Amino acid sequence: MSIRSKLMLLLMVLFFAVIGNAIFTFVLDGYGEKKLNLVIHTHKVLTESERLLGAMTNAETGQRGYILTRNSDYLESYHIGILDSKKHLSHLFTLTSDNPKQQNRLQNISALMAKKFSELQKTISLSQENTKDSLQEMSDVVNSNIGKKFMDAIRIEILSFKNDELLLLEHRKGDFKENRAYITMMMLFEIMFFVFMSIITGLFIKSKLFRPIEMLIAGTAKMEKGERQHISDILPNDEMGYLLSRFYQMSRSVHAKTQALSYDASHDPMTGLRNRGKFETELAESMASLSNQEKLAVLFIDLNKFKDQNDSLGHDVGDAILVETAKRLKNSIRSNDAAYRIGGDEFIVIIKEITSNSDVHLVIENMLQKFSLPFIFKGHTITISPSIGIAISPDDSSDSNEILKLSDVAMYAAKQDNNTDYKFFDSTMLNRKSDK
Repeated sequence: MSIRSKLMLLLMVLFFAVIGNAIFTFVLDGYGEKKLNLVIHTHKVLTESERLLGAMTNAETGQRGYILTRNSDYLESYHIGILDSKKHLSHLFTLTSDNPKQQNRLQNISALMAKKFSELQKTISLSQENTKDSLQEMSDVVNSNIGKKFMDAIRIEILSFKNDELLLLEHRKGDFKENRAYITMMMLFEIMFFVFMSIITGLFIKSKLFRPIEMLIAGTAKMEKGERQHISDILPNDEMGYLLSRFYQMSRSVHAKTQALSYDASHDPMTGLRNRGKFETELAESMASLSNQEKLAVLFIDLNKFKDQNDSLGHDVGDAILVETAKRLKNSIRSNDAAYRIGGDEFIVIIKEITSNSDVHLVIENMLQKFSLPFIFKGHTITISPSIGIAISPDDSSDSNEILKLSDVAMYAAKQDNNTDYKFFDSTMLNRKSDK
Protein backbone atom coordinates (compact mmCIF):
# COMPACT_ATOMS: atom_id res chain seq x y z
CA MET A 1 0.00 0.00 0.00
CA SER A 2 1.34 3.39 -0.99
CA ILE A 3 2.14 6.15 1.46
CA ARG A 4 -0.74 8.19 0.08
CA SER A 5 -3.22 5.36 0.65
CA LYS A 6 -1.99 4.79 4.19
CA LEU A 7 -2.22 8.50 4.96
CA MET A 8 -5.77 8.76 3.60
CA LEU A 9 -6.85 5.68 5.57
CA LEU A 10 -5.40 7.11 8.77
CA LEU A 11 -7.07 10.47 8.20
CA MET A 12 -10.44 8.77 7.53
CA VAL A 13 -10.15 6.83 10.79
CA LEU A 14 -9.42 10.03 12.68
CA PHE A 15 -12.26 11.88 10.95
CA PHE A 16 -14.91 9.30 11.77
CA ALA A 17 -13.58 9.00 15.33
CA VAL A 18 -14.02 12.75 15.90
CA ILE A 19 -17.54 12.76 14.39
CA GLY A 20 -18.52 9.69 16.37
CA ASN A 21 -17.17 11.21 19.58
CA ALA A 22 -19.10 14.45 19.00
CA ILE A 23 -22.35 12.56 18.42
CA PHE A 24 -21.77 10.31 21.41
CA THR A 25 -20.98 13.30 23.65
CA PHE A 26 -24.19 15.02 22.51
CA VAL A 27 -26.26 11.92 23.28
CA LEU A 28 -24.70 11.51 26.75
CA ASP A 29 -25.23 15.20 27.48
CA GLY A 30 -28.93 14.94 26.61
CA TYR A 31 -29.32 11.80 28.71
CA GLY A 32 -27.63 13.48 31.67
CA GLU A 33 -29.92 16.49 31.33
CA LYS A 34 -32.96 14.21 31.54
CA LYS A 35 -31.58 12.67 34.75
CA LEU A 36 -31.00 16.15 36.17
CA ASN A 37 -34.54 17.24 35.30
CA LEU A 38 -35.89 14.25 37.23
CA VAL A 39 -33.84 15.26 40.28
CA ILE A 40 -35.09 18.87 40.01
CA HIS A 41 -38.70 17.64 39.58
CA THR A 42 -38.48 15.61 42.79
CA HIS A 43 -37.11 18.64 44.64
CA LYS A 44 -40.14 20.61 43.39
CA VAL A 45 -42.49 17.94 44.76
CA LEU A 46 -40.77 18.03 48.18
CA THR A 47 -40.89 21.84 48.27
CA GLU A 48 -44.55 21.87 47.30
CA SER A 49 -45.40 19.35 50.07
CA GLU A 50 -43.67 21.61 52.61
CA ARG A 51 -45.67 24.57 51.33
CA LEU A 52 -48.89 22.57 51.61
CA LEU A 53 -48.24 21.79 55.26
CA GLY A 54 -47.25 25.41 55.89
CA ALA A 55 -50.46 26.69 54.31
CA MET A 56 -52.54 24.31 56.43
CA THR A 57 -50.73 25.55 59.52
CA ASN A 58 -51.41 29.16 58.51
CA ALA A 59 -55.12 28.43 58.12
CA GLU A 60 -55.25 26.77 61.53
CA THR A 61 -53.33 29.65 63.11
CA GLY A 62 -55.78 32.17 61.61
CA GLN A 63 -58.75 30.20 62.95
CA ARG A 64 -57.29 30.00 66.44
CA GLY A 65 -56.39 33.66 66.46
CA TYR A 66 -59.93 34.64 65.48
CA ILE A 67 -61.82 32.49 67.98
CA LEU A 68 -59.50 33.63 70.78
CA THR A 69 -59.45 37.37 70.00
CA ARG A 70 -62.45 37.92 67.66
CA ASN A 71 -60.06 40.04 65.61
CA SER A 72 -61.20 39.78 61.99
CA ASP A 73 -57.62 40.36 60.76
CA TYR A 74 -56.94 36.71 61.58
CA LEU A 75 -59.61 35.67 59.05
CA GLU A 76 -57.41 36.94 56.24
CA SER A 77 -54.64 34.53 57.26
CA TYR A 78 -57.25 31.79 57.57
CA HIS A 79 -58.70 32.35 54.08
CA ILE A 80 -55.27 32.73 52.47
CA GLY A 81 -54.19 29.49 54.14
CA ILE A 82 -57.25 27.69 52.74
CA LEU A 83 -56.64 28.98 49.21
CA ASP A 84 -52.90 28.25 49.32
CA SER A 85 -53.54 24.73 50.64
CA LYS A 86 -55.86 23.94 47.76
CA LYS A 87 -53.42 25.46 45.27
CA HIS A 88 -50.44 23.46 46.57
CA LEU A 89 -52.50 20.24 46.68
CA SER A 90 -53.58 20.77 43.07
CA HIS A 91 -49.97 21.38 42.06
CA LEU A 92 -48.89 18.18 43.82
CA PHE A 93 -51.56 16.21 41.94
CA THR A 94 -50.12 17.57 38.68
CA LEU A 95 -46.48 16.94 39.63
CA THR A 96 -47.13 13.31 40.67
CA SER A 97 -49.61 12.43 37.92
CA ASP A 98 -47.35 9.55 36.83
CA ASN A 99 -47.16 8.04 40.34
CA PRO A 100 -50.37 6.14 41.29
CA LYS A 101 -49.16 5.49 44.84
CA GLN A 102 -48.58 9.18 45.54
CA GLN A 103 -51.88 10.05 43.82
CA ASN A 104 -53.73 7.76 46.25
CA ARG A 105 -51.94 9.35 49.19
CA LEU A 106 -52.88 12.81 47.92
CA GLN A 107 -56.51 11.65 47.70
CA ASN A 108 -56.30 10.70 51.39
CA ILE A 109 -54.77 14.08 52.21
CA SER A 110 -57.50 15.83 50.22
CA ALA A 111 -60.20 14.00 52.19
CA LEU A 112 -58.56 14.85 55.52
CA MET A 113 -58.16 18.49 54.44
CA ALA A 114 -61.88 18.69 53.65
CA LYS A 115 -62.69 17.47 57.17
CA LYS A 116 -60.18 19.87 58.69
CA PHE A 117 -61.56 22.81 56.72
CA SER A 118 -65.08 21.85 57.80
CA GLU A 119 -64.01 21.84 61.47
CA LEU A 120 -62.27 25.21 61.09
CA GLN A 121 -65.28 26.77 59.36
CA LYS A 122 -67.66 25.38 61.96
CA THR A 123 -65.75 26.89 64.90
CA ILE A 124 -65.49 30.25 63.13
CA SER A 125 -69.23 30.27 62.34
CA LEU A 126 -70.13 29.38 65.93
CA SER A 127 -67.82 32.12 67.19
CA GLN A 128 -69.46 34.65 64.88
CA GLU A 129 -72.95 33.73 66.17
CA ASN A 130 -71.69 34.81 69.61
CA THR A 131 -74.49 33.24 71.62
CA LYS A 132 -74.12 31.29 74.79
CA ASP A 133 -75.14 28.03 73.12
CA SER A 134 -72.97 28.62 70.04
CA LEU A 135 -69.96 29.51 72.16
CA GLN A 136 -70.47 26.42 74.29
CA GLU A 137 -70.75 24.26 71.16
CA MET A 138 -67.61 25.88 69.76
CA SER A 139 -65.80 25.16 73.02
CA ASP A 140 -66.94 21.53 72.87
CA VAL A 141 -65.62 21.17 69.31
CA VAL A 142 -62.26 22.71 70.23
CA ASN A 143 -61.92 20.64 73.43
CA SER A 144 -62.74 17.45 71.57
CA ASN A 145 -59.41 17.79 69.76
CA ILE A 146 -61.02 16.55 66.56
CA GLY A 147 -59.23 19.30 64.60
CA LYS A 148 -55.88 18.26 66.09
CA LYS A 149 -56.54 14.66 65.10
CA PHE A 150 -57.26 15.73 61.52
CA MET A 151 -54.11 17.86 61.45
CA ASP A 152 -51.99 15.07 62.91
CA ALA A 153 -53.34 12.67 60.31
CA ILE A 154 -52.53 15.17 57.55
CA ARG A 155 -48.99 15.56 58.88
CA ILE A 156 -48.53 11.79 58.94
CA GLU A 157 -49.77 11.45 55.36
CA ILE A 158 -47.55 14.30 54.17
CA LEU A 159 -44.57 12.80 56.02
CA SER A 160 -45.18 9.45 54.31
CA PHE A 161 -45.57 11.28 51.02
CA LYS A 162 -42.25 13.09 51.56
CA ASN A 163 -40.46 9.90 52.64
CA ASP A 164 -41.44 8.22 49.38
CA GLU A 165 -40.28 11.26 47.43
CA LEU A 166 -36.99 11.31 49.35
CA LEU A 167 -36.42 7.65 48.44
CA LEU A 168 -37.25 8.48 44.85
CA LEU A 169 -34.89 11.46 45.03
CA GLU A 170 -32.02 9.28 46.26
CA HIS A 171 -32.72 6.80 43.47
CA ARG A 172 -32.73 9.53 40.84
CA LYS A 173 -29.62 11.14 42.28
CA GLY A 174 -27.97 7.72 42.10
CA ASP A 175 -28.96 7.44 38.44
CA PHE A 176 -27.57 10.90 37.79
CA LYS A 177 -24.27 10.08 39.54
CA GLU A 178 -24.06 6.80 37.65
CA ASN A 179 -24.53 8.65 34.38
CA ARG A 180 -21.87 11.17 35.39
CA ALA A 181 -19.47 8.34 36.28
CA TYR A 182 -20.18 6.74 32.91
CA ILE A 183 -19.40 10.02 31.16
CA THR A 184 -16.15 10.30 33.12
CA MET A 185 -15.19 6.75 32.18
CA MET A 186 -15.93 7.43 28.54
CA MET A 187 -13.87 10.62 28.72
CA LEU A 188 -10.90 8.64 30.00
CA PHE A 189 -11.36 6.08 27.24
CA GLU A 190 -11.60 8.84 24.64
CA ILE A 191 -8.47 10.51 26.02
CA MET A 192 -6.50 7.27 25.80
CA PHE A 193 -7.86 6.49 22.33
CA PHE A 194 -7.09 9.90 20.87
CA VAL A 195 -3.68 10.10 22.51
CA PHE A 196 -2.84 6.72 20.98
CA MET A 197 -4.12 7.78 17.57
CA SER A 198 -2.28 11.08 17.84
CA ILE A 199 0.98 9.31 18.55
CA ILE A 200 0.46 6.89 15.66
CA THR A 201 -0.43 9.74 13.32
CA GLY A 202 2.51 11.83 14.45
CA LEU A 203 4.94 9.00 14.04
CA PHE A 204 3.53 8.11 10.64
CA ILE A 205 3.56 11.65 9.26
CA LYS A 206 6.96 12.38 10.74
CA SER A 207 8.41 9.16 9.44
CA LYS A 208 6.85 9.15 5.97
CA LEU A 209 6.54 12.84 5.15
CA PHE A 210 8.16 15.48 7.34
CA ARG A 211 11.35 13.68 8.16
CA PRO A 212 12.25 12.98 4.51
CA ILE A 213 11.40 16.59 3.58
CA GLU A 214 13.42 17.98 6.48
CA MET A 215 16.34 15.71 5.61
CA LEU A 216 16.12 16.80 1.97
CA ILE A 217 16.05 20.51 2.87
CA ALA A 218 18.87 20.19 5.40
CA GLY A 219 20.90 18.11 3.02
CA THR A 220 20.36 20.60 0.20
CA ALA A 221 21.47 23.48 2.43
CA LYS A 222 24.59 21.63 3.52
CA MET A 223 25.36 20.64 -0.01
CA GLU A 224 25.19 24.27 -1.06
CA LYS A 225 27.63 25.11 1.72
CA GLY A 226 29.77 22.10 1.03
CA GLU A 227 29.28 20.70 4.52
CA ARG A 228 29.21 17.02 5.55
CA GLN A 229 25.79 15.37 6.20
CA HIS A 230 24.93 13.95 9.68
CA ILE A 231 21.90 11.80 10.63
CA SER A 232 21.63 13.80 13.87
CA ASP A 233 20.65 16.82 11.83
CA ILE A 234 17.04 15.52 11.59
CA LEU A 235 14.77 17.92 13.59
CA PRO A 236 11.79 16.83 15.77
CA ASN A 237 8.25 17.31 14.50
CA ASP A 238 5.79 19.72 16.34
CA GLU A 239 2.86 19.68 13.90
CA MET A 240 0.79 17.28 16.05
CA GLY A 241 0.26 20.07 18.57
CA TYR A 242 -2.75 21.42 16.70
CA LEU A 243 -4.59 18.09 16.73
CA LEU A 244 -3.83 17.58 20.42
CA SER A 245 -5.03 21.07 21.31
CA ARG A 246 -8.34 20.49 19.52
CA PHE A 247 -8.80 17.18 21.29
CA TYR A 248 -8.11 18.63 24.74
CA GLN A 249 -10.49 21.51 24.08
CA MET A 250 -13.23 19.00 23.34
CA SER A 251 -12.38 17.00 26.48
CA ARG A 252 -12.49 20.17 28.59
CA SER A 253 -15.90 20.99 27.10
CA VAL A 254 -17.29 17.57 28.13
CA HIS A 255 -15.77 17.95 31.59
CA ALA A 256 -17.20 21.46 31.96
CA LYS A 257 -20.68 20.23 31.02
CA THR A 258 -20.41 17.40 33.55
CA GLN A 259 -19.40 19.84 36.28
CA ALA A 260 -22.29 22.13 35.34
CA LEU A 261 -24.78 19.25 35.63
CA SER A 262 -23.37 18.31 39.03
CA TYR A 263 -23.57 21.95 40.18
CA ASP A 264 -27.20 22.32 39.06
CA ALA A 265 -28.19 19.15 40.92
CA SER A 266 -26.84 20.45 44.23
CA HIS A 267 -27.47 24.21 44.04
CA ASP A 268 -30.48 26.50 44.03
CA PRO A 269 -30.78 27.98 40.50
CA MET A 270 -31.98 31.40 41.68
CA THR A 271 -29.56 32.25 44.49
CA GLY A 272 -26.62 29.98 43.72
CA LEU A 273 -26.67 28.64 47.28
CA ARG A 274 -26.54 24.92 47.92
CA ASN A 275 -30.00 23.32 48.02
CA ARG A 276 -31.89 21.10 50.48
CA GLY A 277 -30.44 17.85 49.18
CA LYS A 278 -26.89 19.16 49.55
CA PHE A 279 -27.72 20.54 53.01
CA GLU A 280 -29.03 17.22 54.32
CA THR A 281 -25.92 15.40 53.10
CA GLU A 282 -23.42 17.94 54.41
CA LEU A 283 -25.20 18.38 57.76
CA ALA A 284 -25.11 14.62 58.40
CA GLU A 285 -21.43 14.46 57.41
CA SER A 286 -20.50 17.47 59.56
CA MET A 287 -22.31 16.12 62.61
CA ALA A 288 -20.73 12.69 62.19
CA SER A 289 -17.24 14.22 62.09
CA LEU A 290 -17.58 16.34 65.26
CA SER A 291 -14.75 15.84 67.77
CA ASN A 292 -15.29 15.56 71.52
CA GLN A 293 -14.83 19.28 72.23
CA GLU A 294 -16.28 20.56 68.99
CA LYS A 295 -19.83 21.82 68.38
CA LEU A 296 -21.91 22.76 65.41
CA ALA A 297 -24.74 25.31 65.07
CA VAL A 298 -27.67 25.13 62.67
CA LEU A 299 -29.32 28.49 61.92
CA PHE A 300 -32.85 28.33 60.50
CA ILE A 301 -33.58 31.68 58.81
CA ASP A 302 -36.97 32.94 57.63
CA LEU A 303 -37.64 36.38 56.12
CA ASN A 304 -40.23 38.48 57.92
CA LYS A 305 -43.07 39.88 55.78
CA PHE A 306 -41.57 38.37 52.63
CA LYS A 307 -44.94 37.21 51.34
CA ASP A 308 -46.39 40.71 51.72
CA GLN A 309 -43.40 42.20 49.88
CA ASN A 310 -43.64 39.59 47.15
CA ASP A 311 -47.39 40.12 46.68
CA SER A 312 -47.36 43.92 46.87
CA LEU A 313 -44.16 44.71 44.96
CA GLY A 314 -44.16 41.87 42.46
CA HIS A 315 -42.45 38.53 42.03
CA ASP A 316 -39.42 40.07 40.34
CA VAL A 317 -38.82 42.11 43.49
CA GLY A 318 -39.40 38.99 45.60
CA ASP A 319 -36.80 37.11 43.56
CA ALA A 320 -34.36 40.01 43.95
CA ILE A 321 -34.90 39.92 47.74
CA LEU A 322 -34.03 36.22 47.82
CA VAL A 323 -30.89 36.78 45.74
CA GLU A 324 -29.83 39.70 47.94
CA THR A 325 -30.48 37.62 51.07
CA ALA A 326 -28.23 34.86 49.74
CA LYS A 327 -25.54 37.40 48.95
CA ARG A 328 -25.63 38.93 52.43
CA LEU A 329 -25.62 35.53 54.10
CA LYS A 330 -22.51 34.48 52.17
CA ASN A 331 -20.80 37.75 53.05
CA SER A 332 -21.59 37.42 56.76
CA ILE A 333 -20.41 33.89 57.50
CA ARG A 334 -16.91 32.51 57.90
CA SER A 335 -15.03 30.71 55.16
CA ASN A 336 -15.56 27.26 56.72
CA ASP A 337 -19.30 27.79 57.29
CA ALA A 338 -22.00 27.09 54.69
CA ALA A 339 -25.29 28.70 53.59
CA TYR A 340 -28.24 26.96 51.91
CA ARG A 341 -31.67 27.80 50.51
CA ILE A 342 -34.10 25.01 51.30
CA GLY A 343 -37.23 26.51 49.75
CA GLY A 344 -39.32 29.67 49.57
CA ASP A 345 -37.85 32.31 51.85
CA GLU A 346 -36.24 29.74 54.15
CA PHE A 347 -32.46 29.57 54.46
CA ILE A 348 -30.09 27.49 56.55
CA VAL A 349 -26.59 28.32 57.77
CA ILE A 350 -24.26 25.71 59.30
CA ILE A 351 -21.66 27.21 61.63
CA LYS A 352 -18.81 24.76 62.19
CA GLU A 353 -15.92 24.46 64.62
CA ILE A 354 -17.43 26.31 67.57
CA THR A 355 -16.73 25.74 71.24
CA SER A 356 -19.40 27.95 72.85
CA ASN A 357 -22.49 29.99 72.06
CA SER A 358 -20.40 33.15 72.01
CA ASP A 359 -18.88 32.00 68.71
CA VAL A 360 -22.38 31.81 67.26
CA HIS A 361 -23.30 35.24 68.66
CA LEU A 362 -20.39 36.79 66.78
CA VAL A 363 -21.49 35.30 63.47
CA ILE A 364 -25.13 36.27 63.98
CA GLU A 365 -24.32 39.82 65.03
CA ASN A 366 -22.22 40.19 61.90
CA MET A 367 -25.09 38.72 59.90
CA LEU A 368 -27.67 41.13 61.37
CA GLN A 369 -25.32 44.03 60.69
CA LYS A 370 -25.22 43.03 57.03
CA PHE A 371 -29.04 43.02 56.95
CA SER A 372 -29.36 46.37 58.75
CA LEU A 373 -28.88 48.33 55.53
CA PRO A 374 -31.91 48.64 53.19
CA PHE A 375 -31.96 47.05 49.77
CA ILE A 376 -32.81 49.23 46.76
CA PHE A 377 -34.31 47.58 43.67
CA LYS A 378 -36.13 49.29 40.79
CA GLY A 379 -36.75 52.38 42.88
CA HIS A 380 -38.06 50.43 45.88
CA THR A 381 -36.27 50.78 49.22
CA ILE A 382 -36.72 47.38 50.84
CA THR A 383 -35.88 46.23 54.35
CA ILE A 384 -34.85 42.59 54.63
CA SER A 385 -35.61 41.37 58.14
CA PRO A 386 -34.63 37.81 59.08
CA SER A 387 -35.85 35.74 62.01
CA ILE A 388 -33.21 33.24 63.12
CA GLY A 389 -33.53 30.08 65.17
CA ILE A 390 -30.40 28.36 66.45
CA ALA A 391 -29.92 24.77 67.56
CA ILE A 392 -26.57 23.43 68.77
CA SER A 393 -25.24 19.92 68.19
CA PRO A 394 -24.59 17.86 70.20
CA ASP A 395 -26.06 20.01 73.05
CA ASP A 396 -29.61 20.00 71.66
CA SER A 397 -29.45 16.85 69.54
CA SER A 398 -27.04 14.56 67.70
CA ASP A 399 -29.58 13.65 65.03
CA SER A 400 -29.42 15.69 61.82
CA ASN A 401 -33.18 15.60 61.18
CA GLU A 402 -34.04 16.55 64.74
CA ILE A 403 -31.50 19.39 64.94
CA LEU A 404 -33.14 20.96 61.87
CA LYS A 405 -36.59 20.71 63.47
CA LEU A 406 -35.34 22.24 66.71
CA SER A 407 -33.79 25.17 64.87
CA ASP A 408 -37.14 25.63 63.10
CA VAL A 409 -38.88 25.71 66.49
CA ALA A 410 -36.40 28.32 67.72
CA MET A 411 -36.96 30.39 64.57
CA TYR A 412 -40.70 30.32 65.15
CA ALA A 413 -40.15 31.54 68.71
CA ALA A 414 -37.92 34.37 67.45
CA LYS A 415 -40.53 35.37 64.89
CA GLN A 416 -43.16 35.61 67.64
CA ASP A 417 -40.90 37.78 69.84
CA ASN A 418 -40.81 41.39 68.63
CA ASN A 419 -37.87 42.18 70.94
CA THR A 420 -35.28 40.01 69.23
CA ASP A 421 -34.23 38.76 65.81
CA TYR A 422 -32.86 35.42 66.95
CA LYS A 423 -33.26 32.79 69.63
CA PHE A 424 -31.35 29.73 70.76
CA PHE A 425 -33.45 26.61 71.17
CA ASP A 426 -34.47 25.54 74.64
CA SER A 427 -36.85 22.77 75.69
CA THR A 428 -39.54 25.18 76.92
CA MET A 429 -40.18 26.16 73.30
CA LEU A 430 -41.57 22.71 72.65
CA ASN A 431 -44.03 23.14 75.49
CA ARG A 432 -45.13 26.53 74.21
CA LYS A 433 -45.54 25.17 70.71
CA SER A 434 -47.62 22.23 71.91
CA ASP A 435 -49.77 24.58 74.01
CA LYS A 436 -50.60 26.48 70.84
